[in-house]
Amino acid sequence: MNGIIINILMFGGISFFVFLLFLFMLKREKISEQKFAAFEMSLEELNKEVYLIKKNLQSTKSLPKIEQMEEKIIELVDNMEKIEEKNIEIINLMQERINDLYLKIKQDKFSDISRSINKNEEEKILDLYKNGATIEEISRELRIPAGEIELIVKFSNF
Repeated sequence: MNGIIINILMFGGISFFVFLLFLFMLKREKISEQKFAAFEMSLEELNKEVYLIKKNLQSTKSLPKIEQMEEKIIELVDNMEKIEEKNIEIINLMQERINDLYLKIKQDKFSDISRSINKNEEEKILDLYKNGATIEEISRELRIPAGEIELIVKFSNF
């Protein structure tokens, strides 16, 4: 009975941690979206300013200055695109790290169960199961929680 409670508490703790990790990921994603929205607005404003500058300069017929400004604007846009690519790489890296953490948590959960049962007990469980004993009977005989026995049987492909 205590083993089941411990397993439930462990599962609850791991679930709570995954939930917090998910909330953290959502918050970071929202912040990134806000930054991208601000970036888009600044690009839009920059395009409007370029249009107005071009219009004013065409009226004054100062084409060499317009070309210089276009070059600088193109340089600025290229720099902004590089920044956007770096942000996308950072987001992808964060998603990979979150997935790695999730997999590690998931693996740790199952490895804790397998550590509590040694190879001899596992062999006894499988022998009894092969001979037709139910999970409950094996649990009573070996004094091991039924959930752990069920996992061992499932992982041994029966």
